[in-house]
Amino acid sequence: MQAINHAVTALILKKTFPEAPLLGLILTTEAVEYLWVGLNIVGLEKTDIGPEMQSVSDVHLVHMPFSHSVGTSVILAAVLGLIVFWHGGKAAKAIALALSLGVFSHIVLDLIVHAPDIAVFPFFNPSKLGTGLYTNQPLLALALETVWGILCWWIFRGSWGLLALIVTLEITALPLYSNMINAGESLLTGQDTIFALVILAQMITTTALVWLFARKRTEAQPNGNAAVIE
Repeated sequence: MQAINHAVTALILKKTFPEAPLLGLILTTEAVEYLWVGLNIVGLEKTDIGPEMQSVSDVHLVHMPFSHSVGTSVILAAVLGLIVFWHGGKAAKAIALALSLGVFSHIVLDLIVHAPDIAVFPFFNPSKLGTGLYTNQPLLALALETVWGILCWWIFRGSWGLLALIVTLEITALPLYSNMINAGESLLTGQDTIFALVILAQMITTTALVWLFARKRTEAQPNGNAAVIE
């Protein structure tokens, strides 16, 4: 899934675990992708774009056994949760769980739309996982991602500005999901490292925007007052 849909998953976690820091939750939902970017840059994982990039169906994540595997996600989520719990004690139990769920949510959402390119565990690939929507039905994948983004906003009861941000980012992603709309994505053909850096920039920007639009909201309380939630 694109960055906005991972980031807004943090909104559901924030709603469920209000004591957890919003920025921390957003960062955990993208932790797997940050790892993917780093491993692609140093050459330990491989992305193949070609022969000419017209849509997401032309992006082949041919080798990513470390960043995007179910087993790696479970380990990263567990390690982060244990570290937070160990440093914060029982008082940090809910926060540790929220951050762990944030990490693991990434691979779950990717499984819904990715080509079969997600391993069960590094170097254990009897059959890779993924629905194949990015390869076969990219526009359907975008529709599902848009629905997910709006659902996260609705559960969180976010502002209209936050909804506008989510919808705008979904719409501007349309050229990446359609062969019929070219917004310059063909320039990324064969530029695997540049593609990873573009994704990195997208994640950083999305993290900042979602945090900015969602970090303060008000909910009516039974006593008629409004509570500001950071």
